[in-house]
Amino acid sequence: MKELEALYGKITDYLKNGDGWVRRENISPKDLDVCNGEATDDGITHTCALCVALNRTVFKNDNKPDYYHPFCKCEQKPTAPPEPTLDFPMRKIKDYLFVKKEELMRSMGYLPEDADEVYALLGEGAKKEYAEGNYKLGFFNEHGQRISITLRMKGKRDKLGKSFDVVTGWMVYPYGKLHNNTPISGWAK
Repeated sequence: MKELEALYGKITDYLKNGDGWVRRENISPKDLDVCNGEATDDGITHTCALCVALNRTVFKNDNKPDYYHPFCKCEQKPTAPPEPTLDFPMRKIKDYLFVKKEELMRSMGYLPEDADEVYALLGEGAKKEYAEGNYKLGFFNEHGQRISITLRMKGKRDKLGKSFDVVTGWMVYPYGKLHNNTPISGWAK
């Protein structure tokens, strides 16, 4: 019976909100920002770590995490499309992409002196695509809901005139904040 009620609730929620944006909320004051990126149970409000990890996150109604459990206190509330902000340190470009993924970057014609340009391309591209609902849900745990966003990068130097579709990895934090996990994980398929 409870499964039927949960299904009814999901259908009602979709019909009410359509394909607009929703913010998941529960009664806990904790979220991923408060917990510094690793959600924990809230013993005061009896909210589980996974619900804390999703608290105040914003997703398209037709592309959101589908996590509920018995006695779940979470609700989906219609909200305006997010104005994304980023937690994206430049070291992810300089110390990761141009060190550990140097071959990938060179294959697109990018060199370390292009770090500022790459940072802007990835950051602004991710904000735009997320705000348009163009993301793919990934793994979910107490660290949050991962999403991947595919971006098109134009080649440089000897790769001028070519385009490359790359996958970027993010964690969704409260109110549309995107925490960068991986600036470029590889090529889009």
